[in-house]
Amino acid sequence: MSQIQYADETIGEYTLHRRPVPRRGMLQLAPGQGADGYGHKISTDICLKFAGEKRERRVYCCCFSNSGTCYVVVNGRTLYLKTHFQDEVLDD
Repeated sequence: MSQIQYADETIGEYTLHRRPVPRRGMLQLAPGQGADGYGHKISTDICLKFAGEKRERRVYCCCFSNSGTCYVVVNGRTLYLKTHFQDEVLDD
């Protein structure tokens, strides 16, 4: 069994930026989101940028109940975000 890897502990510091994704249909669902509102790779309106990198990475959410887990994919690895950092989203 693999150990949970967090983005800030594995790669380092990062900033979060708001980048809206296009919604679809009458229910205005995000990509990866089912009609019931759940999904294992729901695109969020947040992108993550690691210090020293130019590339922004989309933050995804896995949600099958009344709470979700946010993560990014870096070189095929899933790195999870800690919830207290998500309040620091920059609008630019």
